[in-house]
Amino acid sequence: MIIATVAVAAAIGAGAGSGAGAQPTATTSSVTKPPIHKMLIPYPQKRKREMAAYSKRHYGQYKWRLNNPQLIVEHYAAAGSISSIFNTFRTDQPDVEFHELPNVCSHFAVSASGAVYKFVPPTIRCRHVVGLNYTAIGIEHVGFSDQDILNRPAQLNGSLQFTQWLRCRFGIPVNQVIGHNESLSSPFYKELDPRFQGQTHGDWNHADMQTYRADLTKLGDC
Repeated sequence: MIIATVAVAAAIGAGAGSGAGAQPTATTSSVTKPPIHKMLIPYPQKRKREMAAYSKRHYGQYKWRLNNPQLIVEHYAAAGSISSIFNTFRTDQPDVEFHELPNVCSHFAVSASGAVYKFVPPTIRCRHVVGLNYTAIGIEHVGFSDQDILNRPAQLNGSLQFTQWLRCRFGIPVNQVIGHNESLSSPFYKELDPRFQGQTHGDWNHADMQTYRADLTKLGDC
């Protein structure tokens, strides 16, 4: 969860990759790309510079690009619509939890109907999970709990199909598709700011992600 109520719930962690640099590595896959609706939030140079500075403080390098992502992190938004999520992410203002710039965001979101929306290209880091934004793609879901998504067949199927395509595109194994609540146990976790160390959220706990990953595994190999 990045949104608390209809405001940002500080799914915070920095992100950045420098102005120049390699793009995320894509792999060849037979998995069919699902429809993706573009709904891009403003991400001008100012926000990129803020992300790079945040990344320097939290990860040790001044970068805003997301190169070779190793994780996909699932969230629920504590919001009832795609537009509510979009409106929270689009304004570049200090986050409500730690009061730092840039504002939080996720790369994609899945609606209650299972439709996929793209907010930020996966070549740019988003602040969606403390300690992992330097290497993680974030996927939001309309809903207020893990069970909302797990018990909504259209949304769950849309999420699984999209996550399968995305992980295959970037060569990310199923066990590196995690829930926000699993962030602290990830071997990729890195956080230099003492205020942020140990911070996570309750969305997509381990038990529910075990169910999600089992369903993802049923979709087969890339």
